[in-house]
Amino acid sequence: MMNYVLLLIHALLPCIHAVARFEPTSVTDVSLVIRMIKGNNVSSFDMSIQIFDLDRLIEYRKTQLKGSTRDQLFSFDGLTPGTWFAFRIHYQLHYENSKEPKHDLKTKQEIIVRTKESQHEDPTKINDSIAYIDDLFLTKDNIYIGVASVFKDTKKVITVIVPELRCSKGVLKPLAQQVIHHASFHFDLTPLGDSDKTCSRICVFPFLRVAIQNRTSETFRGKEWCGSIAEARKLVSSSETRFNLLNALFWELIGVLLIRSFS
Repeated sequence: MMNYVLLLIHALLPCIHAVARFEPTSVTDVSLVIRMIKGNNVSSFDMSIQIFDLDRLIEYRKTQLKGSTRDQLFSFDGLTPGTWFAFRIHYQLHYENSKEPKHDLKTKQEIIVRTKESQHEDPTKINDSIAYIDDLFLTKDNIYIGVASVFKDTKKVITVIVPELRCSKGVLKPLAQQVIHHASFHFDLTPLGDSDKTCSRICVFPFLRVAIQNRTSETFRGKEWCGSIAEARKLVSSSETRFNLLNALFWELIGVLLIRSFS
């Protein structure tokens, strides 16, 4: 089954950015607001939305909406604070000057976000990154990256990563992997030849496989991360800094507790 999921994920990637899509504009502790992007020639659209609670593994709600303008905002209220949600949007786009139904397009998209813990947090800072690069190593002909997921309990949520390295002579695509604590990927540059093998961009495409209660398993696509090797290195450095700080605070707390216990 997992091999089938990986093949399906690879097949879906080329068409991910081909049509008008939706993006989050704000997230509070109880709501998400989205808007359409890349919809210059869209005159109207119909949406059917399923909302899944990824913490409790349930289908949270269904709703249907219509959009009459491209810059229209849509708000989904009544969400649970501090919770990961997956929004599956099935939508039909109606194009300007389109008289035939066949010129309209039906497609779907998923948005995965975490609601804020409280109403006092900044709603414009959107937590929608479910996978991140936490290791990076380079040699002359090799690039190694490590990827982790925010979903640590693999019995509930399985994270699958599809990596890409975009180079001047082509795109390298190692096999997708399931994240079990950590997933490691190797980009072998030798097939690109000895000259002009500049590789400018690393991309990480995350997918979630979730066993929703009273349903078959569902697959959701999360927000991808794409950036330069320098940006990836900066992410790794930031991750290490946070870990070292938390580690230092942990041992400082242990020290304080030990001192109190003997005093």
